[in-house]
Amino acid sequence: MSASVFCADEEHWDFISDVMRETITANPLWATEFASIAQLEAEIIRMTLNLYNGPEGSCGLSTSGGTESIILAMLAYKKWGQAKGISKPNIVAPITAHGALDKACFYFDIEIRKVHLTDNFKLNLDHIRS
Repeated sequence: MSASVFCADEEHWDFISDVMRETITANPLWATEFASIAQLEAEIIRMTLNLYNGPEGSCGLSTSGGTESIILAMLAYKKWGQAKGISKPNIVAPITAHGALDKACFYFDIEIRKVHLTDNFKLNLDHIRS
């Protein structure tokens, strides 16, 4: 099943189950109570920033999945745009884009402009121009 099950290896899922069993009650919102989770999050963010050459003062956060990641990215870009004087933000996205884009646009009052695809599933540049 595309986008829902990425690995069918039982040994992999046994490992995931063991990790989940150890951490299922941990809540990263309570960093003082669950310091090991806060430490893990900080290390993952630092490794990612190092991997992508994050500039001095860069930061990050972890999310629970794709939808939350997209929604938070859209909020960040809206806030960034507001700081630059953009009062009516919009995005251009293919009609096949993840549904979280529609959710974020609804939640944060961002216009979404959907672009059609060609017969070979590429963005239709004529539609973008129009």
